[in-house]
Amino acid sequence: MTVIYGLLGLDILVIIHELGHFLVAKWCGVVVESFSVGMGPVLIHKTIRGTDFRLSLIPLGGYCGLKGQEDFQIALNEKAEQIKKEPGSFYSIHPLKRILIAFAGPFFNFLFAVISCVIIAMIGYSYYTTSNKIILTSEIYPEIHSVAKESGLKTGDRIIAIDGKETPYFTDIYEIIAVNAQKELNFTVERTNEKTGSTETLELKIVPDLNKETGSGVIGITSWTDTLIDEVLEDSPASKAGLNAGDIITKVDGIKVNNTAEYRKIVSEKESFSISVLRDGKEIDIEKIEPTKDNKGNKLIGIVFHAQKIDAKTYSFFPAIWQGTKEAVKNIQLTFKGIAMLFKGIDVTKAVSGPLRITVMLGDSAKDGFSAGFKEGVVTVLQFLSVISISLFIMNLLPIPILDGGLIVFALIEAIFKKGISPKIQYYIQFVGIAILLILFAVALFGDVSFLIDKFKH
Repeated sequence: MTVIYGLLGLDILVIIHELGHFLVAKWCGVVVESFSVGMGPVLIHKTIRGTDFRLSLIPLGGYCGLKGQEDFQIALNEKAEQIKKEPGSFYSIHPLKRILIAFAGPFFNFLFAVISCVIIAMIGYSYYTTSNKIILTSEIYPEIHSVAKESGLKTGDRIIAIDGKETPYFTDIYEIIAVNAQKELNFTVERTNEKTGSTETLELKIVPDLNKETGSGVIGITSWTDTLIDEVLEDSPASKAGLNAGDIITKVDGIKVNNTAEYRKIVSEKESFSISVLRDGKEIDIEKIEPTKDNKGNKLIGIVFHAQKIDAKTYSFFPAIWQGTKEAVKNIQLTFKGIAMLFKGIDVTKAVSGPLRITVMLGDSAKDGFSAGFKEGVVTVLQFLSVISISLFIMNLLPIPILDGGLIVFALIEAIFKKGISPKIQYYIQFVGIAILLILFAVALFGDVSFLIDKFKH
């Protein structure tokens, strides 16, 4: 079902993209000969008002067939200086109209992203996070480099702002650091003196490292989460051992733990262990708990630690339009930052996702979201589709021949110089474009296969 959900999501985005080309082509007087959902052999089709609507065998991608698109190849074969311009064909209309048709597909992807963000802003959503209190990762895992430690941060500090932007929760901290790799940031930190209880405010400058596997910024911190148990899963080792919701874990095998990171570090090294908990003001010892392992080898006893539930603000219709537009534009900015990271030495096989990986990730998001409830499922799917739609918007506008961006460049040159580029020159330029896309496809495919092998071997 994961793959089916993912394919449905991708098909929605393809239909929306091609619908943009379709509607604007009709408006510009170009004959739309075919409109297909899927690629390859046609399964079913029906002609309506001159357009053959098709459902094709391979449920990936789709196309909008415009009259005259094959005229480029004909002109190339005949060694003509210009492409033939039959009435109603793509090359018969003014270059500015061709630009509109090419731009319409990506623009509809952007429009879909805005609409998705508007719906999310109106529905509202909840998420779980922790406070802005931090732990230096190197204190739990010494092998991990921590620029935070080198810059003067300490475990127990609270990061209350970064570059003047308030960060009341750890998610706020993470989002800023992740998109600002190798850029100096000004951290406002609140530190409590354990002996006197007094607090002081510090200003620290930190340059996040670049994680070359993800392309995101990291400084070597993790969130501080108290060891308060929020939920004990039924029939779990914790339930059988007698742990209760509301218990606070104080020790593991006699070793004091102050937070969940310290707890997990100790547990990861043991096959069984005892736990001391604080319950109703009394410390209780629970002997020999034997954890189970998940598909990644993590040791679990069936407890959920307490996290803060945050309800995002909801908006009425018109404010939601503004909020949704801002969110979509923000996603464009983040995507451009992500593209820029590709040129800084990151592992593109892990950072660049192809259709296989996107399909699985989208399917997983849909399955997990709807398992939490219908509203949560809708928000999760729309968030994911919005991000992918923005990526399609940007990717298709890249000035690479055979993409919409390449068509726009060719048409713009013709509009400026009043003469089209000869088919022969276009052919050589497109050859380069195809080579670029094949390289990107090969990188993405290699990354997708590696991702799937890693996913399913667990």
